[in-house]
Amino acid sequence: MALYAKIIRPDIVVVTSIGSDHNRSLHTLEATRSEKSEMVRTLPESGIAVLNGDDPNVLWMKHQTRARVITFGMSPSNDLHACDIQLDWPAGTRFNLLLNGKTHETKVRLIGRHMIYPILAAAAVAYAEGSTLDLILQHLQELDPTVGRMQPVHLTNGAIILRDDYKSGLETIEAALDTFSQIPASRKFVVMGEINEPPKSKHHIYRDLGKQIAQMASHVVFIGSTTPFKDFSIGIRQDGFEKDRLWYVHRSARQVVMILQGLIQSGDVILIKGRSNQKLERVTFSLMGQNVSCDIGFCSAKINCDYCPMLKKGWEHNHDVVW
Repeated sequence: MALYAKIIRPDIVVVTSIGSDHNRSLHTLEATRSEKSEMVRTLPESGIAVLNGDDPNVLWMKHQTRARVITFGMSPSNDLHACDIQLDWPAGTRFNLLLNGKTHETKVRLIGRHMIYPILAAAAVAYAEGSTLDLILQHLQELDPTVGRMQPVHLTNGAIILRDDYKSGLETIEAALDTFSQIPASRKFVVMGEINEPPKSKHHIYRDLGKQIAQMASHVVFIGSTTPFKDFSIGIRQDGFEKDRLWYVHRSARQVVMILQGLIQSGDVILIKGRSNQKLERVTFSLMGQNVSCDIGFCSAKINCDYCPMLKKGWEHNHDVVW
């Protein structure tokens, strides 16, 4: 990060959170914090550091810079903060934004409490650059959810998919489940993939997740390796979750689709959560009626399936692939 900072020489740096994304390479949150703070340290005295004041590892960075610091978050101690947050499913999220002692009623299309943090960060940057808050909120209210990050997708049969398949760090899973638990639905389905770089014992994490999901889901499909599924199934069946409402799929997105197609109906909500290299967006595309022939278990290609030439071709009879 220090090298990038020297190349970019930023005037404004935004830090939204310090999480377990880089746990495999950096090992601890403190190490991740130190690495990311290099971008804040390089700010000139005339620069601006926009920091999540609710995250102690981010707020720590205010002592690492000579620049002006603006904090955002849910706590009233922040310069810009949100309160009275309410999910308005599936349209978005409502909240009150407070700045300089004034309250602004706000509604955005992003889904979930945790998605208000990037909204606050964007508002803080624009306000610091001289925009009026009314104009800022007008534009933010028009912002669509990012593809694969708490993105509602309406199916023709009346069911709704909540796509959150871009990342699966433990913090993002917990945030997605917290929002999912608030969604009113006749039935709730969870398609659960593997956790990306779990920060502690995998056994306990998967068991805890299973137990948590059992409290809110009517049907669950786990896709991944057998070892995490064994722990997940122990957790999910701990309080009597019925065996015939839990499915295990080793790697095939196509098999997940076959299970769901025979079950989902109008009024159902399906949360899809998994590692990016599992490419679980293929489940959504198939349920939307698109032709999806690719069914490889894991893919490390740095492009989305939407743009991949193999999505419709499949890999079975294609050996000469040009990227």
